[in-house]
Amino acid sequence: NNWCILDTETTDLKQAQICQTGVIAPGMPGWQTLVKPTIPISLEAIEIHGITNEAVDNAPTFDRVFLELMRRIGNRDLIIYNADFDLRAIKNSLRVHGIQLAFPTSDRRQCRIFTNGGSIDCAMLWYSQWVGEWNAFHGNYKWQPLIGGNHSALGDCEATLKIIEKMSAENDE
Repeated sequence: NNWCILDTETTDLKQAQICQTGVIAPGMPGWQTLVKPTIPISLEAIEIHGITNEAVDNAPTFDRVFLELMRRIGNRDLIIYNADFDLRAIKNSLRVHGIQLAFPTSDRRQCRIFTNGGSIDCAMLWYSQWVGEWNAFHGNYKWQPLIGGNHSALGDCEATLKIIEKMSAENDE
């Protein structure tokens, strides 16, 4: 039970900054907060998650949210659906506030400083392998969309947990 699931919603898909983040973990109430980015949320992103620039206007900036996020993660193993994207968004959101994290987002094993020693795993890669749809062009399993997520950080954390529970239940049979 020493794990948590994190999700972010972002301003766009390229130079993404976080506009909402959330965490769930056993024995801890789910937590979610809006975040005020330094750039506008794109229309495409608003169409996906419904978070508007007006909604985040009075929200705390990510440099203020990050300490609470770290407290909630603690030393738990961290599970993220599409971990590389969310880690890149975290890094971008800190960088614009002058905070540099020393981990490369391309190597999650080196991100352990972020979780005080806990591992960081990508539920999308687990699920893609479990589904087993091979992509010959890329030479790996086809990435699977998050099923049941409502494009809120907390809702997507809960959807990720359901996918993990589904894989676990079917593997136990």
